[in-house]
Parts: sequence; C-alpha cells; structure tokens
Amino acid sequence: MAYLTGTLHGDAANELMGFYNAQVRALESSGHFFMAAVALGLALETAVLAYLLVEFAEDNGGELKIPASASMSELLDAAIEIDVLSAPIDIPSHVAQDESRPKYVAQDVADKIRRFRNLIHPGRALKESFDPRAFTRDQLQELKEMYESVIHSLLYNL
Repeated sequence: MAYLTGTLHGDAANELMGFYNAQVRALESSGHFFMAAVALGLALETAVLAYLLVEFAEDNGGELKIPASASMSELLDAAIEIDVLSAPIDIPSHVAQDESRPKYVAQDVADKIRRFRNLIHPGRALKESFDPRAFTRDQLQELKEMYESVIHSLLYNL
C-alpha cells in the first residue's frame, strides 16, 4: 500500500489545493457553477489532507503516513477525531480579509460538502434526482461559505 507523508507530499498537497481554488474562481467567473462546486469539494479534501500531512511532523507527535487511498470521509473523520474542525465562529475569520466571521462550525458542514461532491458520480446524481444544470450561483456561494468555515478551523488549529 502506498502512503502519503508530509515530507514527501506536503508541498505538493498545498500546490494542488491552490490549483483547485484557482479552478473554483475560473469556473465561477465563466458561469460554470456546478463544476466550480466540484472543484471546491476537491479543494476541501485536499485542504484536510494537506493539514494532516503538514501539521503532524516530528515536533508534533510524528509524521503521519496516510494511505493514498484514504477517502474524503476518512480524512474528515480523522480531522474531527483530532478536533481540528471545531474552531469557534464568534471570532474574525482566519480566511477573510475583513473582520467577518465564519458562518458555520466546520465539523457541522464538512460532510455536507462531501455529500455534494459525491454527486459527480452519475449513479448518485440519478438516485438523488440531482440535475447539475440547475445548480445556481447562490448554491455555490453557500458551499463557499461552508468551505471558508473549514479552512478557518484548520488555520485556527495550526
């Protein structure tokens, strides 16, 4: 089984997260709201993975070896288990450029983003009668607020 470690994969995970965030902006600006939301889900998964890879180094309990096959659910469960998705929301966001506050407690919404991201699977979309053509800018905005809450929590816990 192949494993990911901070030493070998931490920088690449951060770069991948940056790529997905850039895709969110590009897709949103071109009106592709559903695909922007999919990219946002990938950014979330990569952010949690990067956090786990980078935060746990020799000076913080030892480097983690995360199976390359770890699912988004497994990564979120690990983040919840170590309590890094419960940052307070009554303080300024660690992401926003202004004094705004996160809208959600990360652990309350991370799974909602995961469930949405899973709609890329045709069988899941059909089962749930999901039509990606009907996905709106407002729905994307709500997911972005959830994503910001997760990133706020991860940064809060660095």
